[in-house]
Amino acid sequence: MKSSTILGLFVAYAATSYAIPLRQRDQQVDITFIGAADAQFTQSIPSDGSVVSIENPLSISHISSNTAGVQCTFNGIDHSVTIVNGVQLVDVGPPQTQVTASCQAQGSDSSSTPPSTNPAPVGDHPRGNEVHVTFIGAADGQFTQSFPSNGEWVQIMNPLSISHIQTSTDGVTCVFNGIDHSVTTVVGTQLVDVGPPQTQISGSCA
Repeated sequence: MKSSTILGLFVAYAATSYAIPLRQRDQQVDITFIGAADAQFTQSIPSDGSVVSIENPLSISHISSNTAGVQCTFNGIDHSVTIVNGVQLVDVGPPQTQVTASCQAQGSDSSSTPPSTNPAPVGDHPRGNEVHVTFIGAADGQFTQSFPSNGEWVQIMNPLSISHIQTSTDGVTCVFNGIDHSVTTVVGTQLVDVGPPQTQISGSCA
């Protein structure tokens, strides 16, 4: 009698434990990581915003998602930050092993999630507080991009080599990553040198 009771509890537990992954699978995004010579692998990432590790050491040149309405952020071993919005194939610059990923369903207010890569759409989102950042290169070359002040990482797609970065907002700290691994921190309305001058690839303000 005792054995049948234990067996019944085991069956019930097993049924429950197998049901959980099936529910989670419906909330995952299949991401394809593509390297050189068509080498690639696929990993499922939860769409609840949790950060997961990527264990495959393949150097990645492109990241692809086939799921609409989800924004994913990937961090590379050499500090790249790659953002994929919905169904996209996005270049990783420079190519490198990816170490962590997180995906977030944009839901009904996806228009309020700043994408991205293009300064114009970023400036258009209605989230509220934004930080306007001026990137200054040689011979007076410069451009301005807006960043949300909620700490979200945003890609910088302009290839101009940057010597100085300046913000126009007090009380905000911004961090910018360069293509050659520079990390530049700007506090308030500072003009900060980038050393050595280089293309900037991502930024975050909070």
